[in-house]
Amino acid sequence: MRLAPRCAAGSWAALLAMVIALQFCGCSDADKKKWDDFWAMEGRGPFGSRQAGDEEAWTIECNTYLSENHAKAADSMATALKRVPELRSESVWVEHGPKRSTVFYGEYPLKYVQAQVASESHAEGDLIIKLSDEIKSDLDFIRKLAMGDKYPFFSARPIPKPLADVGPPEWDIRNARGIYTLNVGVTYNTETLHNYKEAAIEWVRDLRSRGHEAYYYHDPDRPQTSICVGTFGEEALTDTGGGRSGYSEAVKALQQKEEFKYNLENGHIMYRIANDEHGQRVRMPNWSFIVKIQRDDARPNEVNDPSHQSAPPR
Repeated sequence: MRLAPRCAAGSWAALLAMVIALQFCGCSDADKKKWDDFWAMEGRGPFGSRQAGDEEAWTIECNTYLSENHAKAADSMATALKRVPELRSESVWVEHGPKRSTVFYGEYPLKYVQAQVASESHAEGDLIIKLSDEIKSDLDFIRKLAMGDKYPFFSARPIPKPLADVGPPEWDIRNARGIYTLNVGVTYNTETLHNYKEAAIEWVRDLRSRGHEAYYYHDPDRPQTSICVGTFGEEALTDTGGGRSGYSEAVKALQQKEEFKYNLENGHIMYRIANDEHGQRVRMPNWSFIVKIQRDDARPNEVNDPSHQSAPPR
C-alpha cells in the first residue's frame, strides 16, 4: 500500500445549536449567578467566550471509518500515512471508539481573530480561528495523497484537537453500580464554551457537593459529555400495559426535582416541536430520560419509552 501526492479538494460545515433559557431552579440566587458566569452568560467564565488573540490546539482529521472493521481500517491507513516521507510519522495518531475510528495528523497552535470580511460561515467582525500556513500546507498535501486512483483523505479537514478525557474514575457512569441512570444534561463545545469535558466535570462536582449521586459519560463517538444522576436496577422500568413500559416511582420521584426534570444542554433548557399525548404538535422541552449503563466503551442507550419525551414527569 503506497500513498502518493495528487490533486484533490475538500470542504466542511459547522453545526450550530441555539441556547434557549438558563435553568438551575434548585439553586439559590448566589448559585444562579455562579452558573451564569460559569456558562459565560455574563462574561467569559472559566470555559467561556474566546477573545481575539486566544490560542487553541487544532489538528487535521484525515478520515473517519464506520465499517464493521473500522479499527483495522483506521490502523492500516495510519500506517500508510506514517510511511509518507514528507510527513512526520510521530504526528499520525488514531482514536478508536465502539462504532468508529478516526485518523488524525499533527497539532497546530492557532489563534482567534476577528473576521475582516463576511462569508457563508461567518459575518464580518465575528471571532474565527485563523488557519496557519503550516496547517493549510499539510492539509492540502494530505488531501492530494492518492492510492492508485483513489484519494483516501479527500475529505480531510482542520478541527479543534479532541479533548483528553478528564474526571475521577469513580464519577464515570461506566464504573457505577446499577443497570439504569437518569440522563439530566449534556455538554458540548460552542462559541461560548470551549472545554465541554471540564465543564461537565464541574457540573458533576457541583451536584455531588450538594449530596446528589452524579456521574459523567464522555462519549467516544461524539464530542459531548452526558451528565447522569442516580442509579437503578431492573425495577426502574414498569409494565404499563399494551406492550409499553414506564418509569418506576423512584425514577419519577427523582424527575420531580426541579433540577432534574430536563435534559439540559450546557445548562440550558432546549425546546423542540413534537406531538403531545393527544397527537397535537406543540413546543416542549427535552425532559430527562433513563439510559442503560454500559460496561464497555459503548454509548449509554436511551430506553425505548416514547411516553417519557412527550409529557412532563408526573
